[in-house]
Amino acid sequence: MSNNQDIKDLDINEIFNEVLNIYPPTPNSYPLEFEVNSLKELFEFLLQFTTMLCKHFYGNDSGNVDLSKLSQKDFEKVNCYMMCIGFSCNFQSLPANSYNLNYTFTNRYDKINITSETKLKNLLFGLKCEQTLFVISFEGV
Repeated sequence: MSNNQDIKDLDINEIFNEVLNIYPPTPNSYPLEFEVNSLKELFEFLLQFTTMLCKHFYGNDSGNVDLSKLSQKDFEKVNCYMMCIGFSCNFQSLPANSYNLNYTFTNRYDKINITSETKLKNLLFGLKCEQTLFVISFEGV
């Protein structure tokens, strides 16, 4: 942003509503400056934003999303809107076997020791949906 007059304090719902109005969604079309105290807080914001996008586009009447029914194109649509705010969202689908579940649980973003060397792309969150484990991570674009 060019100067401080362009900076607005918005909550996640306001950001979400403004990003949804961007069509077509293009990378960095809604640049954000984050005032977060930790990488964990940034990850949680991005996870919540991704959840809101999934519920908006693919949620049922109760707001539940069955990730196992989403296509690669559906995940790409969510990622396009994430890229508007300067981050890519990666959904990796793995078999929900004991090894993958255990690895994802023990390496979950809120279970690991985050240091100054930790990168955003190394934080992950897993969701089991039927026989598939979806591992979500983010990276700046």
